[in-house]
Amino acid sequence: MKKIAAFTLIELLVVIAIIAILAGMLLPALSKAKEKGKQASCMNSQRQIGIASRIYSDDNDSRYAPTFQVRGNNDFRKAWFNFLAPYSQTTNIMLCPSRSKKFDKFYQNYPSDERDKAVSTYAANFQLGGCDWPNVWPKETWRQLKDTEVRAPSSVVYLTDGGAQAVNTTDPEKAVTPQSAEKPGCWIVHDPGDSSPCGGCVTSGDGNWGGPHLRHLGRSIVLFADGHVETKRASQWFWAGTPWLNPREGGR
Repeated sequence: MKKIAAFTLIELLVVIAIIAILAGMLLPALSKAKEKGKQASCMNSQRQIGIASRIYSDDNDSRYAPTFQVRGNNDFRKAWFNFLAPYSQTTNIMLCPSRSKKFDKFYQNYPSDERDKAVSTYAANFQLGGCDWPNVWPKETWRQLKDTEVRAPSSVVYLTDGGAQAVNTTDPEKAVTPQSAEKPGCWIVHDPGDSSPCGGCVTSGDGNWGGPHLRHLGRSIVLFADGHVETKRASQWFWAGTPWLNPREGGR
């Protein structure tokens, strides 16, 4: 009678161990590749937002869309993405594919019956769009800038992944880090050292104002005033007194 060859228990354990090691080596690489795909999608979305902003500007005396417009005691409010919505073909570009579970939970609880209902994972530079809130933060003080007022468009941030609770420090390595508390739904990015007119809002728990969120492998996607897009660490452009958010200065 012919003897049937079979694996011993030790041989099976060795094979299982090898498969486990290979899986452990491949899964991080696959996860990183998946995130790279999401990153590319996010960059494309921000480019489209940049195009929508340019068309809005052409229709509105070369000015940036207001960061927000408010009437009364927040009885009426429109954000920059509401102003740009008519100039984009889809609202999907306002949501980053790498958004967190915390944001998804925030989105699920967002009121569905509000006028101009919209939400975004991106935050616009307040210093470009200003605001319009009569008798509170009037547009005459916090103006919508014209594109010609931006000294160095290729080094002034217009939009980025939002948002994180920033620290008021001139140390680029500490203003925002991967450990910074997330502000899901944050849609305004501003200087942590001077967040006027909403003093301290960038560094507080206020959910509207904040710093960049580093959801792309420790970096954020950044759309510049000239329309080009880059992937950057927060330490490269975000800290108290940063020139990268200042339209009259620009980064170096």
